[in-house]
Amino acid sequence: MRILGVDPGLTATGIGIVEISGDRCTYLHHSIVRTKTSDAAVSRLGVIHDGVRELAERWEVNTGAIEASFVGTNARSALALGQARAAAMLGMAAAGLEVAEYTPAIVKQTVAGYGRGAKEQVAEMVRLQLGLARAPSPADAADALAIAITHWAHTRQERLTRR
Repeated sequence: MRILGVDPGLTATGIGIVEISGDRCTYLHHSIVRTKTSDAAVSRLGVIHDGVRELAERWEVNTGAIEASFVGTNARSALALGQARAAAMLGMAAAGLEVAEYTPAIVKQTVAGYGRGAKEQVAEMVRLQLGLARAPSPADAADALAIAITHWAHTRQERLTRR
């Protein structure tokens, strides 16, 4: 099974792909879907949608996970993030994926063992868990891999609990 993790953002959307085989989670890919701030919002959302869909199809991903929204104090930033999330989710849906959502605190708790861990701590734990030579960068891509790992851990736990 292959999992696509997405850390949405209007300027940079992180992508992380892992493969699950038995009880092993293996690194496959990480990247960023970038948009130009000078482009119209609808164009930027189309880039996110198409980039996520294309990567899901190219890597033959089976399921997806995305970071859930959190309430911020800046309404404009929250709206932009919500739009980017929607575009990414629609891109995953267009690729035929079911999409799970995880809060930032759940991702940090699952990957780093602490729900308020720093981005660098999460990236280092991703590096260790996937056996990478160095922490993935940029941070959006490392976060996307953390989201994919979180989905694997939570679905694995659900399967074990049902037995």
